[in-house]
Amino acid sequence: MNTTQQNLSNGLDKLERVSEKAQNLVESKDQVVRDFKALLSEGEALFKSAAGSGDQAMALARDKFKEQLEAAKNRYAELEATTVKQAKRAAIATDDYVHGNPWTSMAVAGGVGLLIGVLIMNRRES
Repeated sequence: MNTTQQNLSNGLDKLERVSEKAQNLVESKDQVVRDFKALLSEGEALFKSAAGSGDQAMALARDKFKEQLEAAKNRYAELEATTVKQAKRAAIATDDYVHGNPWTSMAVAGGVGLLIGVLIMNRRES
């Protein structure tokens, strides 16, 4: 295998790893959204059940909701930190690849542009 093929293979491997990391981030984001929706539903149910029960029940429901909200905030902060770290890694890997393989990167960008152009033209003709 010559150097160009090795560089292309290495670049494709890096691109695949970045794609996998992006997919993991999307799944993590989806989990946080589900957690947040569940938190809101539970908070609403708590307030509805405590509405007719008096001040002590309302205070208990409020405290439980605050705990769950704090836990959700912590999960969001962890996701945000992970996302930023992985985005920086992806940017560095992409930058390294583009600087190390400028002609390959230009060819890939040109191919993607050509593909998009063909798809747009086909869509207009339909």
